Amino acid sequence: MKIKNLVIKNYKKYKDISIELNSGINIFVGDNNSGKSTILEAISMVLTGKINGIPITNKLSLDWFNYDVREEFKSSIINKSYIDPPSILIEAYFDPESFSDNDIKLNSYRGSNNSLSEDSAGVRIDIKLNSDYSATYKELLENEKIEDIPIELYKIDFKNFAGTSDYYVATTLKKIAIIDTTKKDYGTILNRFISNSISNFLSEDEKTNLRLAYRANRKDFTNNEAVRNLNDKISSDYSFNNKKINLNLKENEIDSWKNEMSISLDNIPIEYIGFGVQNLLKAEMFLRENIEVDILCVEEPENNLSFTNMSIFIDKLTKLDKQLFISTHSSFVANKLNLKNIHLISDNTIKQFKNLPKETYDYFLKLSGYDTLRLILAKSIILVEGPTDELIIQKAYLDKYNTLPIYNGIDIMAVGGVAFKNYCDLAEISEKKIFITTDNDGDYNKVKEKFKKYSKYVEVFIEENKDLNTIEPSILSANKNNFNEFRAIIYKRNDINSRDYNTLLDFMLKNKTEWALRVFETQEKINYPKHINDLLEAL
Repeated sequence: MKIKNLVIKNYKKYKDISIELNSGINIFVGDNNSGKSTILEAISMVLTGKINGIPITNKLSLDWFNYDVREEFKSSIINKSYIDPPSILIEAYFDPESFSDNDIKLNSYRGSNNSLSEDSAGVRIDIKLNSDYSATYKELLENEKIEDIPIELYKIDFKNFAGTSDYYVATTLKKIAIIDTTKKDYGTILNRFISNSISNFLSEDEKTNLRLAYRANRKDFTNNEAVRNLNDKISSDYSFNNKKINLNLKENEIDSWKNEMSISLDNIPIEYIGFGVQNLLKAEMFLRENIEVDILCVEEPENNLSFTNMSIFIDKLTKLDKQLFISTHSSFVANKLNLKNIHLISDNTIKQFKNLPKETYDYFLKLSGYDTLRLILAKSIILVEGPTDELIIQKAYLDKYNTLPIYNGIDIMAVGGVAFKNYCDLAEISEKKIFITTDNDGDYNKVKEKFKKYSKYVEVFIEENKDLNTIEPSILSANKNNFNEFRAIIYKRNDINSRDYNTLLDFMLKNKTEWALRVFETQEKINYPKHINDLLEAL
């Protein structure tokens, strides 16, 4: 069983969204709080009826409702322009071609009872006002007792697309497994591993011998001289109805010894090894125990893992014949699992990386070791041609705001002039605002025209004077009125006094990174050309 489409309405970030899914790997990439985890939650909710391992019927919360939808309802109450209480809908559309011989039951879930009116096999959960409480809701409304969404009067319907109320979760929950590396919750997985290991490797006689050994150890503890002395002292001080009080071990079930067992790595208890190794071990055991599932959700596989361990884990994921849903911040994870599988999440929209123009997609595909996600994950981003421009923009920002741009969530990337188009395509598909500063190459209008088609998401800042065709003459021109001071910052040789305007420019052109680094490192402030100042104001 695989999911071909996921519909989410009014759940958290998503007011109304339909996500086309890959049959293999799906990587959800976005900034913090962009909605990556929400998608994995929605998949878990609709297929297992649970969120974070707890039945959703016990977890319903006002925070589940989309903020705008909730505020609209609250405003209607205040203004007495009453609207129907909002509902949450999550639908999973299955790919019938992915059904195995064991998925006969799923074929009975086929129908058009879904929000897309599509003839498809699938399931849905609908969180809405219980019609049995309509009269109660109306009475509360008339008595002005409603201030927010009345979730106490809500119900959760589990239905399939055939329209029947068959509790499908008993079928679908067997098809999915969830690994959340952000949480230290390995207990359940380890207990299952221990229990299965005992069942698989011990005969009934061996298990009986272990039970007897455990009981003998408990008896030895109770008969220990220190325990007897403790009970003698307690008995002499405390009594109840002329009966002695003493301490003893709790009476346990016949197999309670299993609960006392844990796992060690090279004799180090798992509780005392690093969180990253715990995660890797948890994931390894989880995959062994869930080999039959069709769908695997993994929350931030890079979490607390070293580069080596992360590589091992990702390599295991790539070899699984399952539909994968992965949320990540890591460019390494994204590159390793193939960029074509990325779903870019920004401003509550989801775009697929594979929908980029082919030449742009091919460009990023070749950058396997490059931080391809910086543009997506940065709060704001400036693209420049090279390291010289990067250093100068960093310094200009520092001079103006007394802090480096990165500390305000602004990233600066040197991408090379010919690559600007690729990043503009990426900005457009991800609907991400970016800023670019580049050379005019002697023709301001021509360079400006190249970016015109991207004007909705791309703002370009260029030196207008065609004679100042690169950053060197542009910066030097901005400092011509304080030439001696500027020269002292960037030129450190003994013949400094022989350096006039033109020879200093020649030095800058031949030593691009060197002069820019000296500007960046100085405590002195310099002047910046208008297009750089305009860029800083636009951020």
